[in-house]
Amino acid sequence: MSSEKTYKKLTTFLLQGVNTFLSVLKILIQSKLGNKLPKAKDKVCYVLANGPSLKKSLETHYEKISKSELICVNTFSITDEFTKLKPSYYVMIDPFFWNGKTEIILNTLKAIEEKTTWELHLLVPQKAAKSAAMQNIVKNNKHVKLSPFNYTVFKGYENVAFWFYKKDLAMPQSLNVAITAVFMAINLGFKEVYLLGADHTWHENLHMSEDNIMHTKVTHFYENDAEVKYVPFLKAGNPNVTQKAHEFFDIWSRTFSAYMILERYSKTQNCKIYNASDISFIDAFTRKKL
Repeated sequence: MSSEKTYKKLTTFLLQGVNTFLSVLKILIQSKLGNKLPKAKDKVCYVLANGPSLKKSLETHYEKISKSELICVNTFSITDEFTKLKPSYYVMIDPFFWNGKTEIILNTLKAIEEKTTWELHLLVPQKAAKSAAMQNIVKNNKHVKLSPFNYTVFKGYENVAFWFYKKDLAMPQSLNVAITAVFMAINLGFKEVYLLGADHTWHENLHMSEDNIMHTKVTHFYENDAEVKYVPFLKAGNPNVTQKAHEFFDIWSRTFSAYMILERYSKTQNCKIYNASDISFIDAFTRKKL
């Protein structure tokens, strides 16, 4: 083995050791013991990401999907499919959903509160569970059950990370809500997870303006082409600062890396994840048509 390879291996090992120590310390400070996720009632579930391809999946396989356990995300409640499909689980990870005051955020929360007439487990980070937005929903609708989880990102040795994942004390970094939803599906106890609507074709919707502002089209299955517009890609938590190109692609790299981590973690939990999205750039999971 060359000295260069030895150096890289040693550096990686030491860096992972430091990250593991810091991650464990972060868990001791941030994570709450005793959080109990609900248990899966079936072996199979479908994770409904909101990408454009979900529309075709629902049109083609509606009967099959409607009879299954479903996990939905983000703004799904504003669609007609929310009350038709009656998902069992609803996942949110973006702080805008409990801190934001935009029209679409308010409409999303209002729809969950007013339209839910079946048992719905609302899976949100521990901090979000204490927010007024989430507390108002469960206070005003007895059908919605709040299920907080520890969004404590673990970086370091993977076998140590997986032990904390299984204990619901840590999880991979979730730069996209689909990552969180798949992780929740594994820890809920499902043995087969089908991912739908996870197009992740963001690179096809980029535009760099003449003043060097990165713009993107954020598209969802429930929007028509006339509703979709190019918008500046903003930094998380700062609506006045836009992402630079290198930051933009770094986020994507870490997003796709997180799916690879989930694939490896799922194997330790005897869970099989299938990417059944009609269109998708996620290559971590086995592709499978419904």
